[in-house]
Amino acid sequence: MTQIETLPVTSRELRQETGKDEELGPLLRALREGRNLQGREAQYTIEDGCILYGQRVCIPKKYQKNILDELHTGHLGMVKMKALARSFVYWKDIDKDIEDAVRNCVDCARHKTDPAKAKVHYWEYPSMPWERIHIDFAGPIFEHMFLLIVDAHSKWLEVYPMKLTTTKKTIECLRDSFARFGLPRILVSDNGSQFTSHELQRFMQSNGIKHKTSAPFKPSSNGQAERYVATLKQSLRTMQKYKGSIQQKLSTFLLQYRKAPNATTTHSPAMLFLKREIRTRIDLLLPELKSRVQDRIRKGVFEFRDRKFDIGDKVAVRIYRAANSKWKFGKIVNKDGVLHYTIEVQGTLVRRHVDQIRPVGDHVQENDFIPNVHRRFSATDIRESNQNLQHAETAENPSSQVPNEEQGSSSTSAVPSTDVPTHDSPPSDVQLDSSQMQSPPVPASPRQVPRLSGRIRRPPKRLDL
Repeated sequence: MTQIETLPVTSRELRQETGKDEELGPLLRALREGRNLQGREAQYTIEDGCILYGQRVCIPKKYQKNILDELHTGHLGMVKMKALARSFVYWKDIDKDIEDAVRNCVDCARHKTDPAKAKVHYWEYPSMPWERIHIDFAGPIFEHMFLLIVDAHSKWLEVYPMKLTTTKKTIECLRDSFARFGLPRILVSDNGSQFTSHELQRFMQSNGIKHKTSAPFKPSSNGQAERYVATLKQSLRTMQKYKGSIQQKLSTFLLQYRKAPNATTTHSPAMLFLKREIRTRIDLLLPELKSRVQDRIRKGVFEFRDRKFDIGDKVAVRIYRAANSKWKFGKIVNKDGVLHYTIEVQGTLVRRHVDQIRPVGDHVQENDFIPNVHRRFSATDIRESNQNLQHAETAENPSSQVPNEEQGSSSTSAVPSTDVPTHDSPPSDVQLDSSQMQSPPVPASPRQVPRLSGRIRRPPKRLDL
């Protein structure tokens, strides 16, 4: 009872008031008469005219307000007030009265600390890239500000360095990004003046983008962008001693960041955003497995065993610019790829596909001449060759070919005279002398010279009825 005497309300006052109290009076008489109390009332005792509940003094209703003020003197808060009361005083619903007293205290409400942080509410993970993006400004770093755009699905990062962080410049950067990747559904930002301006709001509405902002002075609500602001600052400051402009350092950071796997998604931003891995210098360390795999795939689909050539093999090559020859012979000098080879044909290098090459024996000899299509001829040579080709067109008519008597067994083609009725008798019955020839004889194999364009004019093949 010595502790209670230090309070403004003393034990003598409590002793006088306990018998008069509506709740404690009947209990006090029952304890003095020695009645058999049950339940909770069995824990009450009497000491010096005061009722004790365990070791706690029961306070009459008259002094409960005074005791609450005394407990709240130091504004210790609700928890400490309850702890102090549980050591000294007791009345029915004392905890509720303490809570009401603290909540209704103006000084406590004005200077109370922040409440406990709520459980982190994570943004819903988007189902596709560029569905929801987060934007924020970082800087100044090296006298530059940076606009960051983060894709919530793939963690793909776009950074735009700028000198002025105006609304107009912000819209230009967003328009450039939207032109490459399309319009997002949701754009999240803080409450910066560039993001809450009427001009940007009108830009969002005109493009059908829902604009969400975080609570003021609560940057963690836009934590997706805030995290990458810290990452960008740390990386650029670390590369301060590197040579190059700020744009080169930024490009180096973005290339490595987009290549590295993300801790949350376990995939690189490039793989989730572009559906492929981007190639960097680190890929040079890997062996070239792709070409070997492609070779195996080709061999599994196509069978090239019969048309695989080695350097030095004798082959027949398809020729397209020779008049009287379809195939020429040469040697393989280089293998350009799986299906392409370089062949030397009479001092000329040609490149052919395997479909244009046939294997031949080693003793096959080449007797025909392959014209050099890369040679340049004068205009005089071209006119002479064209005249010869015109005579050759007439000589190609099969009905007018006759043997030349002066060459014995060899035959040459000549143009018959117009006086000879060639249609009255078969060509084999016509015998003509050299005196009956009005047109000059034409050589059997006229020299075919390419024109200026490089093409060769061939005599037409006429139908002999």
